[in-house]
Amino acid sequence: MKSVLFERDLLYPTDNVIEPGIIHVEILNPDNSKMPVIVESKSSHSAVENISAVLDVLQKDIFDRINIKVYENTSVYILLNESDKTKYGDVKYLKVVYNGVQEFTLEPFDEGF
Repeated sequence: MKSVLFERDLLYPTDNVIEPGIIHVEILNPDNSKMPVIVESKSSHSAVENISAVLDVLQKDIFDRINIKVYENTSVYILLNESDKTKYGDVKYLKVVYNGVQEFTLEPFDEGF
């Protein structure tokens, strides 16, 4: 696994205004093409179910500061918690695959970084 370049805990909005979600973000040393970003949920909320809010927070709180577009220059991987694994199968991560600025799909990912 690559070494961690930056890590931080962030809050993101959920359906319950007084109960935000919490994620731990690790940005790994980039390969020749994109910056790997690993997102791990630290609250009872699913980062997968709130993926649009999570990606928005990543863009605004981290990547806007260094003029990087998440959809162009990163590879985002969501580490599945136990409740997500029951919905998405027994994979370790879901990878965000961008089809445009606000359009993306989630694909299972079990390979190394």
